Amino acid sequence: MNTTTKIIGGFLAGAALGVATGLLMAPDSGKRTRRKIMDKSKEVGDQVAKSVAKTLEGVKSTYNQKVDELANIGKASIETVREKVKP
Repeated sequence: MNTTTKIIGGFLAGAALGVATGLLMAPDSGKRTRRKIMDKSKEVGDQVAKSVAKTLEGVKSTYNQKVDELANIGKASIETVREKVKP
């Protein structure tokens, strides 16, 4: 896991804990507090899902670039060997 992912994860976890603590300490009825917690939980869950999707896209992109680089190196090596083997 890279540093950026750790920082984003820590930030989101801290934000979720802060929101939950604030809601639990607020002078609202139990029903209203539960609804607020559910709404905020969904909101934080959506943010986490977006962050994970963005990170996965970055990983996929990097992976595809490396595969393409290795394929090009392999093709170049094969061509070099073919040229050397020709009579």
